Amino acid sequence: MSARLFPLLRVRVLVARLIAAPFGRRSQRPRSAPPAPNSADQTVDRNVRLLSWFNFFGDFRMYGPIMLIYFAQVTGSYTAAASLLAVKMLSCAAFEVPTGVLSDRLGRRGTMIAGAVVMVAAHLGYASASGYGLLLAAVVLEGLATSLWSGNNESLLYDTLLEAGREEEFPRHSGRVNSMFQIALALAAAIGGVVAGAWSPRVVVVLSVMPQVLCVLVASRVREPRVHGSLESDVLAHLGSALRGIRRSPVLRRMTLVSALRYSSGSAAQLSPVFVAGLWPLWALGLWRTFGHGVAFVGFRVSGRVIGRVGAARTLLFGELFDNVANFVALVKPTVLSPVLLGSPAYGMSTIAQQTLLQREFTDRERATMGSLASLLGSALYALVALGAGLVADRWGIVPALLAIQAVVLIALPLAWWVHARASSLPRALGR
Repeated sequence: MSARLFPLLRVRVLVARLIAAPFGRRSQRPRSAPPAPNSADQTVDRNVRLLSWFNFFGDFRMYGPIMLIYFAQVTGSYTAAASLLAVKMLSCAAFEVPTGVLSDRLGRRGTMIAGAVVMVAAHLGYASASGYGLLLAAVVLEGLATSLWSGNNESLLYDTLLEAGREEEFPRHSGRVNSMFQIALALAAAIGGVVAGAWSPRVVVVLSVMPQVLCVLVASRVREPRVHGSLESDVLAHLGSALRGIRRSPVLRRMTLVSALRYSSGSAAQLSPVFVAGLWPLWALGLWRTFGHGVAFVGFRVSGRVIGRVGAARTLLFGELFDNVANFVALVKPTVLSPVLLGSPAYGMSTIAQQTLLQREFTDRERATMGSLASLLGSALYALVALGAGLVADRWGIVPALLAIQAVVLIALPLAWWVHARASSLPRALGR
């Protein structure tokens, strides 16, 4: 009986295949169709886009050029206003290491959101302040927010790329992400000056709260990268492990010092307007700032391409050499063109090259903590250089003060040369 059923079963199977064949072909993916995108690649695209907008909104502070003026109006004293800026720097330095440990232990996304929320609170304090006390609390909150982002956001970008196996693309993406700072600064400075002239500095500060609220919304959409090493059970042990990692890596030790020296040169930004005002009319200072941010934007945008061709160490070395020569020429014999020389496209390329070299040497489990330690050293050196430059300016003038800052930054050149000559032959940091 079973033998009689075999032909009938074969006929049924054949009919079923003929009926289902057209529908099966429609449901199957064509062989030429592209494969579905990797979730890690999707995370890269998403986080890079969101980090770019986060940087834009975060630095879209229209009160930037008039911050000292606004503080002086509220407190009634330029001395009190200057002390607030000093407290902001000190609070940022004080929170650097704890927030770096927090990022490594609790995650990049949560730390980023926390910084954005704290920054909103700081700006609300600025906008509603009627005296020194509330401004003091606000600058401390801004220092905390800045330290939460310091080390964390670059680690978020690098970990996102590392998860997708695309860490070699860090210079290109970091250059594009950081270039948004410069666009925001240029646009905010131009708009803020117009608004302050038409209404008042307080209106400018109030309007600057909204971009910080947008930062919170952008940060909440960031995806947490899943690349993390095993963490030490104790916070102090985690910090000690990060310090030992820096001490054991010759490249990382020198790059940490290069980073701090370059950061200390930022103190020149507080004195440069005085130098430029002696060469250009006062109304042109805004144009000079916009030009400088525009040139820096170009440098950041092309940094990935340049680093890809000549390497990060060589880009850092020649970028620093170019900047030092240009600044020296501008200061030694000041002319009407000197302010233009102070705005160098090499700044953006050198900055991304520096970050690339640091991120390559940081360990996965202590990446943000190591970055915060480098920032802490930079903040301390910044304060010392700024104080020394101020004393030189009072005694001998603005040009000697700027040359003194330049002399400190020159120390970075032999360190960058050593990294250029030795980085490729040295083993990377432990824990990779």
